[in-house]
Amino acid sequence: MSQVGIEETKEALVALIELGLLVAVVAKDGLDFTDAIALGSKLVSDEKFREKLVKGVKGSDKVLAELKDIQAAEAVELLGAVYAALQKKAV
Repeated sequence: MSQVGIEETKEALVALIELGLLVAVVAKDGLDFTDAIALGSKLVSDEKFREKLVKGVKGSDKVLAELKDIQAAEAVELLGAVYAALQKKAV
């Protein structure tokens, strides 16, 4: 196993996927001002969603170091996390 780990990378990927899924649902009819309001509302009202985004951003400065030190087993673990996050439907 690597000495650095991949936790921050995993959290950043999950946050990006969660945000991307929400944007895809909200903007399916095209982007407009109401989409920004819906995104803001979700951020304010959904504590779990907000937590995921905060965790994803909080350690983002460590992602590059983690990726430079990644091992095959960790890459597989990241793919599993990405797959699991993509299986969820945005609310």
